[in-house]
Amino acid sequence: METLFWEDRWLHGHRIVDIAPRLHAVVAKRVAKKRTTAEAVNDFLWLLDARAAHSVRELNEFLALWDILWDYALLPRDEDRHYWRLCSSGQYSASSAYSHLFLGATLFGPWECTWKSWAP
Repeated sequence: METLFWEDRWLHGHRIVDIAPRLHAVVAKRVAKKRTTAEAVNDFLWLLDARAAHSVRELNEFLALWDILWDYALLPRDEDRHYWRLCSSGQYSASSAYSHLFLGATLFGPWECTWKSWAP
């Protein structure tokens, strides 16, 4: 499994920073970019990663995350599955990325005059 515990959206579609931003801030960046979800959850290594939590708010987030992960089980035989949220099939396509890029953009009707001009 290659899904990163601290960085990827693996917990009900959320990242850990969405759930516990102060706790995420105390985790070393080099650790956050390497810790897989399998290591963190199955071996409880996320507890060691977050040991620098000292403030009351950080400890509250630590305990909230503990409650969520206490009985969370990963299936060892299942491979990580990544879903493209911009497409209903969950598969990446350049078309869905392109249309999302221009979502909410204003269309300019006379574009044809600009791009297909016969002027020198």
